[in-house]
Amino acid sequence: MLSASELAGLEYDPPSVLERSRPLVRILFVLVAVLALLASVSPASLAQTTTVSDTDAVLLTKVRQAGLWEMPSGMMAMQKGSPQVQAVGFAIMMDHGRLDVATRALSQKLNSPVPDQPSEEQRGWLAEEMAAAPGPAFDRVFANRLRAAHGQVFAVLAQLRAGTRNDDVRAFATVGNQAVMRHMTMLESTGMVDYTALPTPSVSTTAAPTGIALGLDTSQLAVVAALFLLVGGGLFYVLRQIKGNRGRARAPRRPATVRTGGSHG
Repeated sequence: MLSASELAGLEYDPPSVLERSRPLVRILFVLVAVLALLASVSPASLAQTTTVSDTDAVLLTKVRQAGLWEMPSGMMAMQKGSPQVQAVGFAIMMDHGRLDVATRALSQKLNSPVPDQPSEEQRGWLAEEMAAAPGPAFDRVFANRLRAAHGQVFAVLAQLRAGTRNDDVRAFATVGNQAVMRHMTMLESTGMVDYTALPTPSVSTTAAPTGIALGLDTSQLAVVAALFLLVGGGLFYVLRQIKGNRGRARAPRRPATVRTGGSHG
């Protein structure tokens, strides 16, 4: 057992600056390696094309034609519908008015012409609404015709949004999809929609080939795997360092050296 004088002469060896900075150096090394791997990815593989495909033109046409018949439908709903249908018709008319402005602006920017008239089928729907008696009869025609049409457009917009290579068309399709979803919800809130009359959804059950969904080539897959190993290894090391530091903080300090000798008590 050490005497009081011996305890007073004890000194501790604090960790050196090099030892304290070693964990930080290793973490910085991991970050530099990650940045180097990211820089090695070819910019061409991440580039976005600005060309307009045939499917992009279809999207602009569908949204334009939807507005050409749904805006008049909204105006008729405000004249012939019940109070709830009047509110829905007004909201749909205003939304399509804004979408129509964006559609024509984008068609000019991309030099992709859009029609100026609704389709023959859409003109038939307008004639059916005009022939319906005001009140519940009109409400049913309005709600069911517009709900069925929105369901068709929603499916088309979703496919085009998922596959387009054009940044402007992608942003436009996102806004259009949000508007269509909002309109379907409002039309369903009228309680007039006959869901049994809607077409049965068709979903492909064919599995996509391995690796196709992400569109990564072999070199990109190798980069992703290396990033996973580096980031995962760096995180594991940091957690181990934190755990080790906590353990050392809890452990009692032991004397490293004794300056003076003396008799044992």
